[in-house]
Amino acid sequence: MKHKILLSIAILFCTISYAQDFPKLKLTPNGVEPIIVNTDSIKATILYKKALNWVQETYKNPEKVLKTKIENEKLRIDGFAENAWWYKSLGMKQNYNMEYSIEISFKDGKYKFEYIIGQFFIAGGQKVFYDYKTFFKKTGEIKSAYTDAVPSLEETMNNLSLNFYEYVTGKNTKKDDKW
Repeated sequence: MKHKILLSIAILFCTISYAQDFPKLKLTPNGVEPIIVNTDSIKATILYKKALNWVQETYKNPEKVLKTKIENEKLRIDGFAENAWWYKSLGMKQNYNMEYSIEISFKDGKYKFEYIIGQFFIAGGQKVFYDYKTFFKKTGEIKSAYTDAVPSLEETMNNLSLNFYEYVTGKNTKKDDKW
């Protein structure tokens, strides 16, 4: 029994440590800072092929979202995220959808992940006439009305980034052998 508890605690700490070491995308008044992710010794050609497979498995219409393919060098993907971010207005949680682009560049042993925020939409599909820059004061601080918006948007971006990393590195392969 003690061994099972110790093993569970060890796995928990490894998982927490893994998530903390992974580079995070961060929203600033100037946009999203790109991240460079090390992938040990995985060749750029392998990363590129796995990235193409990730697009096929992640997006509903992969042929429509894939905008740029430079073999073994770069992919550009245009996507849409539902409930991408939220904030509270008059005590009620307001959810927003958003268009985005990601640009992934490949080199041996690493890749660069760039996230570009696009248009915001309310739940009914109507465009919102402001962008992420509205979240910030001129000093670069987050406006008090948007204290939930920035972390919720960063969570959406980082979930996609982590999902990509786990897929291309093989750390999380979803294989359904029960069919």
